[in-house]
Amino acid sequence: MRLTLAALGLVAIFSGVPARADDPTPAPQTAVDLGEIQQIELTEDEVARYVGSLDDMQKAMGDIPADTAEPDAKTMAKLELVAKKHGFRSFEDYNNVAGNISLVVDGIDPDSKTFVGADKLIQKAIDEVKADSKLGEADKTTATKDLEAQMKAVAPIKYKTNIDLVLKHYAEINGG
Repeated sequence: MRLTLAALGLVAIFSGVPARADDPTPAPQTAVDLGEIQQIELTEDEVARYVGSLDDMQKAMGDIPADTAEPDAKTMAKLELVAKKHGFRSFEDYNNVAGNISLVVDGIDPDSKTFVGADKLIQKAIDEVKADSKLGEADKTTATKDLEAQMKAVAPIKYKTNIDLVLKHYAEINGG
C-alpha cells in the first residue's frame, strides 16, 4: 500500500505544485509517489469524516521527513487506527477519499475559492514564471519544465459532484 500524502492535506507541499497559484516557484520535488488515484464519487459523509480526521492524521504522521516515500510500520499502524476511528474501513479507503479530495483542491483558485482546474492554475504559474524579471533564464527554464511536466500529469475530475462537495468544505480542508 502506498501512502498518499495528499491524504493528510499535504499535497501542495509534496507534489511539486506551487502552494498558491500566485507563487511561481514550484515546491521541491521529493521521493513521494502519489501514485494513481482511483476516482470515486465522494459523499458528504466521507468528506466530513476526512475533515474530522485531519488533526488526528497530522499527529499520527509525527515528524516524518518530507522526502519519506512511505512511513515505517509503526506510523502506518497509527494511520490505520486513525482511519478506522473516523469511520473508514482502512487507511487505504481513507487514502482514496483523500486523493479524490486532493484532485479537486488542486484545481481551486486559492484567491477566488472557485474551481478553475489544476491545469489553469499551473498555466497561470507558468505565465508568471516566464514574466518574472527577478528569475534568471536557467531558473525560468527549469521551473517552466517542472510545471509543464505537472500539467501533463493533471487528471480530469471524473465526478463533477465532487467539486461542489469539496468547495463546501474548502476552508475546513485547508485548516481555516
